[in-house]
Amino acid sequence: MATRYFLGGTMKQICFCAASPFVSQDWNKNDEKLLQAVEFNDADRVSSLLLRKSLVPTKLDMEGKSAFHLCAMKGNVDCMEVMLAHGADALTTDGSGHTALHLSAKHGHPQCVSKLLQSSCHVDVADSQGRTALHHAAIHGSISCLEILCDFKASLNIKDQDGATPLMLAAKMNHSELCRYLLHRGAAVNARDQKGRTALMVACENGSVETVEALIHGGARVGLIDATGRDAAHYGAATGNALIQHYLQEAAQRHSWASEEQSPDLSSQASSSRQSLCKEKSNSPRKRKAPQPPTCNPNQGDREAYEEIARLRQERVEFLQKIRGLEQLQDKQKQEVEDLQNQLAETANEKENLKKELEVLRSRLSFCENEKENTSYDIETLQDEEGELLEFPATAELLSKKTLSASTEELLATLEGQIESLTQKNKKLMEKIQVLEKDEKDQSEVDTSGDFIPIILYDSLRSEFEKLKGQQLEAQELLKSLESNGTDGSPRKLVSAEAYEQLKDDYEKQITALKEALEKISLPDDQIRENRATENKAGSEPEGKSKFNPVTREEMEELMNELSETQKKYQAALAEVKILEEQIELGILSVEEKEATESSRTELETVKAALHQTREELKEQDQKMKDLEGLLRDQEERGAQNCSIKAYEEMKATLGASLDAVSQEKEVLLKRCTSAETELRELRATLKEERHEMLEGRSSVSQALQEETSKLREQLKAMTKQHEEVKAHVEELQEGREKLEEELQATKERLASQCVSRVDHEDMVEKLKTALSGAEKKLLEMKEKYTSTQTKLAELQKTTEAFRRESVPLAEHARAKEALEGTLWELKAKAKLLEQELKAKAQEASQLQAQLDEIRQGAVSKEAHEQLRVTSQAEIEALKAKLSDLGCKHERTCTEVFQVQREALFMKSEKHAAEAQLAAAEKQLQSLRAESERLQELHTHIEDSAKLVKEKDKKITELSKEVFKLKEALKDLSELSSGASPKGIFSSKTESELDVATFQRRIKDLEQQLIESERRHSNIISLYRGHLLYAIQGHMDEDVQRILFQILKMQSLQEQGR
Repeated sequence: MATRYFLGGTMKQICFCAASPFVSQDWNKNDEKLLQAVEFNDADRVSSLLLRKSLVPTKLDMEGKSAFHLCAMKGNVDCMEVMLAHGADALTTDGSGHTALHLSAKHGHPQCVSKLLQSSCHVDVADSQGRTALHHAAIHGSISCLEILCDFKASLNIKDQDGATPLMLAAKMNHSELCRYLLHRGAAVNARDQKGRTALMVACENGSVETVEALIHGGARVGLIDATGRDAAHYGAATGNALIQHYLQEAAQRHSWASEEQSPDLSSQASSSRQSLCKEKSNSPRKRKAPQPPTCNPNQGDREAYEEIARLRQERVEFLQKIRGLEQLQDKQKQEVEDLQNQLAETANEKENLKKELEVLRSRLSFCENEKENTSYDIETLQDEEGELLEFPATAELLSKKTLSASTEELLATLEGQIESLTQKNKKLMEKIQVLEKDEKDQSEVDTSGDFIPIILYDSLRSEFEKLKGQQLEAQELLKSLESNGTDGSPRKLVSAEAYEQLKDDYEKQITALKEALEKISLPDDQIRENRATENKAGSEPEGKSKFNPVTREEMEELMNELSETQKKYQAALAEVKILEEQIELGILSVEEKEATESSRTELETVKAALHQTREELKEQDQKMKDLEGLLRDQEERGAQNCSIKAYEEMKATLGASLDAVSQEKEVLLKRCTSAETELRELRATLKEERHEMLEGRSSVSQALQEETSKLREQLKAMTKQHEEVKAHVEELQEGREKLEEELQATKERLASQCVSRVDHEDMVEKLKTALSGAEKKLLEMKEKYTSTQTKLAELQKTTEAFRRESVPLAEHARAKEALEGTLWELKAKAKLLEQELKAKAQEASQLQAQLDEIRQGAVSKEAHEQLRVTSQAEIEALKAKLSDLGCKHERTCTEVFQVQREALFMKSEKHAAEAQLAAAEKQLQSLRAESERLQELHTHIEDSAKLVKEKDKKITELSKEVFKLKEALKDLSELSSGASPKGIFSSKTESELDVATFQRRIKDLEQQLIESERRHSNIISLYRGHLLYAIQGHMDEDVQRILFQILKMQSLQEQGR
């Protein structure tokens, strides 16, 4: 047998190794994801993977397992249902030849077993060893799976390759309850395996007392012999268990009693033949016969007692089964409680994550509000700057018209953009609403209980959509009123007829575009109705075609937020429409003025942007200067430690020179920036003067102004291009500086790690010099470009001055000059502030230079420097060691204090808990003592009853022997009486009468003793039964019952030891 098992195992391994490359060819990441989803019992993910990826759940991996077999092993019923619904074959085997039914019965999952059997899976499917699911359930002791398999009419006496039935395997694994259940369902008790052994032999070999008892009660024959000539008694004797031997002997005696009862008439026939012989021999007259002994069966009381004991044992086994079932239920409830606690922890974590997200969103909202405030502040500053220009009477009209025209165009553009964005968002919302309606219908088909929440959400969305529709109607009415106001208010202003008609056409086109956009927004209401009608039609189709796509609460909240945002945007659009009405009532501008104002405004914006960029570049250069100064200081400190004095002085000289050059360049750039600012101021003045000229002579000078503005635009474009080139060069310089900084950091790290050699130092100095020379070249190029731009600006200034002399009178020039003096004062104040900053930076540069001089003067020799460095390093290390020791001591003391406090708290809590536990333990001890006393009394009663039973058995045997002797004596007397002569009849008669009287008295005494022994036996059995019922039927606590069971086990162990 062992060789067969070894060969079978090796063949399986060979087959599996041969099949593994074919399996691993198709195995991919999606199959691994399916396995992970089954391990986590995620049925939704399993269904989505099977639908989307079209996976095969019975595909085997390298280890010979599949997702379907893993479901059976883990007991994941939901995942198994999904796989069976997607057409998984329930009869496929894994690498070891087991089907899903075998695995679920093996691991004790009754729900999976019932699901597989309901899906037309054959009950008696055998694996590679010839074992069915019933065999596996019997081996692993799963009584629930065994009950389900028996309900589905599994064959109880089927044998595996070794000829073992499920009953034999259950007896081998010491599952007494399974053996009783199988015997109750009709399993063959005396079935034999290939070695000729029965289930009783296997149970005796394994030393299981309960299984032996169950099999004997089930009708197992003790006298059967296996192939080696051994019976059950031989196997029981080999184990040395006294109880098993006792049960086997009782079974053998019962078998002998049954054989005696089958032939009860043999003794009666013999006695009748003897009596007939005596009658023939005796010719004397009839004599009185001796009374026959009472016909009583001496073994009847023992049988009744044995049956009652067996019944009580069966009741005890049933109660034990109930207790085990209750314990299993308790374990299941504990597992459910643990699962619920885990779910609560997960929900708490989700709540915390949601709180964090809310905090993040609030911070974003606050950040957006700050940005809005900043933008509003910038707008106010721009409005203030424009308000200074509005102080002039001539420019007021122009700027008012300019703002009107610009604001109307900008508002119209923003309105169109907002309407387009709103239409897109409306479309998205409508698509989401359609998805929600489909999901609600699917939910109504799948779950009738979950229909309420989506319907309420849909009603809220519907009401909000109707509100939006009402707001759209209001916007349409406002647009109509806007048209009427525009047509009525147009002739109030003094504008030419052609310009008026052109502007009117433009505004009518814009209004029609707005109407079309609003109509596009109002379209989705009809689309919703159409979609709902189509969905209602689709709902009448069979339910198999509908797919359930659940919508989460987060998506619903997103829809609500988007709807609120659309409402806000509609309100903003309505406000802007009102502003448009007011502006259109004020009047319509001419086309020429519009173009001129737009050009001037764009020029001002470009000039402001250029100024802002130059200031930012100056700030960046200042920051880079500060960074270079810090790097120089660090290099000086490290170079003093590692390099020689000469190299250190050379480095200082080169870096000082570079600093001087950079500071000079900075001063030059600042001067140029100031000059550029003055030029920009002059340009502003010229632009303002041009505006004044344009106001005075509209008809005559408009063409010249347009030509000049076009020229200025071209020149400004050229200037912007040059500025972009300069900016690109500045960025290149910045990149070069960043490279230098990286090189400096690399040198720092090298210097910190190890002393730098002189050759490396010289190489670094040469590299720095080359980098500085390259930077100086780039600066020279920048200077040249800047000079060229400056010359072009001078030329522009000349042209503007010539134009001003030709077109502007002196009086108006004086007025403009007076008006612009305020702005000049402000700019002068800004220039003073910049000069002060430059002075402060010059002072900082001088301080740095002084520090460099002091460092040069305070240079020390190399030996003294090294000695100082060594001593300082030693002191630093000693101080560090002291600090570390102090820190460790402080941490230790802190931890000790914390531990002491914690221990004190724990001691207090433990003290209270211990006191409570002591009180509870004392109560339990008192109750246990009382119960133990009762149990001891019961135990003593039980022992007394057992002793009385034994004494009764002895007395019964003695009485049966005496009765047998009496019978023999009576037979001898009858023979003697028949064989005696007639002469001695009288003497023998008197003697026989005396003997008969004595025997009758003896018989009466024996009968009374039997009656008393039977009465005592019945009393003892009733007492025993009452105590057992009182102990088992729930009148005691569970702890007391356990103690009673322990006492019974101890008694059985003592008997085994005897």
